Amino acid sequence: MVMNKTDGLCGLFVTETHATVPLTAVHYDVDITSFAARISINQTYKNAETNDLECVYGFPINDQAAIIGFTVTIEDRTLVSHFRKKDEAFQTYSAAIAQGYGAYLLDQSSWSDDTFVLSVGRLPPGKECIVSISYVLTLESVTETRMRLTIPMSLSPRYKPNSSTLSTGVVPPETYQSTVPYFATLSGTIQAISVISSVTSPTHPLAVTLLGPQTVSVAFGANQQLLDRDLVIEIEVKSNPEHHVEIERIGQDKYAAMYAFIPRATAEAKKVVNTELIFLVDCSGSMEGENKIQDATRAMQLFLRSIPEGCYFNFYRFGSTFESLFDLSQHYSADSFNKAKDYAEDTQANLGGTEILAPLQAIYATLPKAGFSRQLFILTDGQVSNTESVIELIRKNANNTRVFSFGLGQSPSRSLVNGIAMAGNGKAEFIKQGEVLEDKIGRNLNRALQPAVTDATVTWSGVKTVQSQPTALPPVFYGDRQLSFTVFELDPTVETSPKVVLRIGDLQTESVLGVKSVKITENPYVFKLAGRALIKELETSPASFGLAGSLQNRGSPTVKTQGTVGTTDGMTVGTPDGKTVGMTISLEEEITKISLEYGVMSKYVSLVAVETKNEQGRKQASTTMELREVPLQKVRPSKPLSGNGKKGGPSKILSRGKISEMFETNFVKKTGCLGADFVDGEAERPPQTPLNVLLDLQQWDGSWYFSAAVEAITKVSLAEAADAINKDLKVDDAVLATLLVMTYIAEKFPDQKNIWQAILNKAAFFLSKRSTEPAISAAEAALVALIKAK
Repeated sequence: MVMNKTDGLCGLFVTETHATVPLTAVHYDVDITSFAARISINQTYKNAETNDLECVYGFPINDQAAIIGFTVTIEDRTLVSHFRKKDEAFQTYSAAIAQGYGAYLLDQSSWSDDTFVLSVGRLPPGKECIVSISYVLTLESVTETRMRLTIPMSLSPRYKPNSSTLSTGVVPPETYQSTVPYFATLSGTIQAISVISSVTSPTHPLAVTLLGPQTVSVAFGANQQLLDRDLVIEIEVKSNPEHHVEIERIGQDKYAAMYAFIPRATAEAKKVVNTELIFLVDCSGSMEGENKIQDATRAMQLFLRSIPEGCYFNFYRFGSTFESLFDLSQHYSADSFNKAKDYAEDTQANLGGTEILAPLQAIYATLPKAGFSRQLFILTDGQVSNTESVIELIRKNANNTRVFSFGLGQSPSRSLVNGIAMAGNGKAEFIKQGEVLEDKIGRNLNRALQPAVTDATVTWSGVKTVQSQPTALPPVFYGDRQLSFTVFELDPTVETSPKVVLRIGDLQTESVLGVKSVKITENPYVFKLAGRALIKELETSPASFGLAGSLQNRGSPTVKTQGTVGTTDGMTVGTPDGKTVGMTISLEEEITKISLEYGVMSKYVSLVAVETKNEQGRKQASTTMELREVPLQKVRPSKPLSGNGKKGGPSKILSRGKISEMFETNFVKKTGCLGADFVDGEAERPPQTPLNVLLDLQQWDGSWYFSAAVEAITKVSLAEAADAINKDLKVDDAVLATLLVMTYIAEKFPDQKNIWQAILNKAAFFLSKRSTEPAISAAEAALVALIKAK
């Protein structure tokens, strides 16, 4: 669907122009170590015109990243950026240009924290410069052994609701073209904690070179790629430690530490929780492409079949308007199941713009069912401009509703999708073309049906002046890796054994901090990540906003919060107990101080560099300077090819050094899927897998019945199943069919537990009401033998 200015998009959508584009190349350099990555974006600008140019380019960076600086290489000079308050940075930049100097400015967009604007001021005719922007971030935890790095590379037009106004602050240019003269290249290394099993990408062809069992290098399978989709790299390792500590020495007796841990499920975590489940689905016009609406409808069907008996549920669809299946959440039954199934099948991308605020307000206007925990699932491509308003509404209601989000498509707004999950004490998942949708849906469903973990704490002992980031742990989910940061000091005159202690309920784990051999780190990334974590906590925590001030409309009043930001006195930043320590300051002032202290960007702190020139150089400056806004590559739908296509064929797997043949063979087998090529055209989801067919056949109460499809997939007929079990067990056909399907799924798809776990839990509850435990166990054993014999 082609959208124009009347559809509410910010800026222009597709504009073809013959003006010179000063951006000529973008190179990504990636360095991954354990659970974190350091990334440099190297942008090359060249002035091919006759006047000086001011170049402005809007581009994305992962919203969880800490931007730590940039350098500029021009002729034989290298300039280093400096942190300044946003207004001061712009004044420095503008004044330098006015004096005939070159200047460079990097700002975070006023729209969202995943969009940035680089300004290259007074680039002389015929000159070229390279701006290298550096940032650090942690890897996403997919499973205990699989990690994911997402590098946003493209921006999609953001919908502007009629009721909102654009910020007068930093707004990125949004001019989109079907072709642009610049492309992306990639280089990088990955150093894992244990042996690497595979490195894959669902979005781009990769060339992977083995440098050792725990080290690989990566590059694009083709020399260069369009910047029309986000880059995703997934790393699978043989094993990851349950507890891992990394320490940096950042000064005399001062350290920064990162603690990674995986919480284990307890008996309490397996209890059934009374739940009200609400599913809010984006049906705006932007969901039409890239199979997004098809993914959303498939997700609705999976949700529907995963709802446990006894729960309440409702479906909402939204666009420019919104609608719901029921006026109020209904009890899950055969009747409500059938109505919801038809509702999901009838879902289309036909509701106009992306106005998510109104349906959220309607949902929150009704209190959760008494005695039930309310879980809200939001599926969207996140292409809105009022991100902060949406996040603030969810944050205010976090005490009564937990929010889980799904970002659909090649370039969803990570700022919105991650932001609403963090504000709602939930978790975000992103679903790209070529990925297993059911796996992502299943993971968030399993999290939502867990009891909330509210008694997890991380403490640091044997150290002084501890500053933990975050000050309170975010939501903990069993099986998901959690990261905690701290900055601490040691007293050299006291002999101590510093350690970090994790407590979850009655369980306690201690990890020793080995600090004696740690040398001062020149480029500390843990310290930077700690600062970013603290800022994100302040931006998303309900406690940060305190009470509202005057309701008069006099612009944007500063939000007040109580706490301290000074760290030289050793006090914790932002006291978590809510007590007033020191003076009351604004949230903006608090974030600004943290940004400057830790050396990371925020919405209030920018980076600026000035290229000073002698008098002769200043006199050579053009009296006329032209503004050039760099156009963005239009996001194009893409279709993965099976086999060797004309655009590069399979990813190249190269070995170097004396790697064992077994390791090399295993690596090549597991990375074979890297060879997907991408061509223009609407993507098609692969046909339904046998697992999905079986899941779709489940009834509302968790049972299955014998059918031609069940028999064709399991290769077991009703008569064969009945003959296999002991005739004295006396189980009916529904129990027998349910046992057969459950046993078949568990035996044949053990690696896809995320997909089927919630659905099989529901089936197990059905069986518990229809038969005895000994009978079920005996019949299951007989069916396992029958399936294995086939």
